[in-house]
Amino acid sequence: MRGVCLLVAAALALAACARKTEVKPPQLVAPHVVGEVSLTTLVDGVAVRWARPTKYVDGTEMEDLGGFVVDRSRNNESFEELARVPVTDRGRFQKTTRFEHVDHAVMEGTTYHYRIVAFTTDGYYSAPSGAATITWEPPHPSPSPGATPAVGASPRARRGATKGR
Repeated sequence: MRGVCLLVAAALALAACARKTEVKPPQLVAPHVVGEVSLTTLVDGVAVRWARPTKYVDGTEMEDLGGFVVDRSRNNESFEELARVPVTDRGRFQKTTRFEHVDHAVMEGTTYHYRIVAFTTDGYYSAPSGAATITWEPPHPSPSPGATPAVGASPRARRGATKGR
């Protein structure tokens, strides 16, 4: 009888420790797809920017965002992983809302496509974002203001002369 009581007590203790929330299928706990991806030409590369997803695919709030995979395709070739950007603000009150990665490995006149995949700390991955496209051309520096005389300036002002004043 004592053995039966111990067995019943153990079963009740295990039941009390059971999971209290509904178990969800993996496809519902993946992060929502990253929305808009924006690209900016820099002197030394391309800045890739995107907003943080805040919900899982099922619409519930996400608290375990682990990071992002930045994928790149060159001239319509297949996408390859370019970088991983970790999320380091878990547990903080104020969360980072926008993320950025700068791709320095770019060549002039080449077309690049970028997409972002979000992942959780448990390793669930979102579907890839829509691709953003840019053809990289380094920005040309604008002439310095002192190099070009102002339109309509007098010859004296253009020479920078200040005699007698």
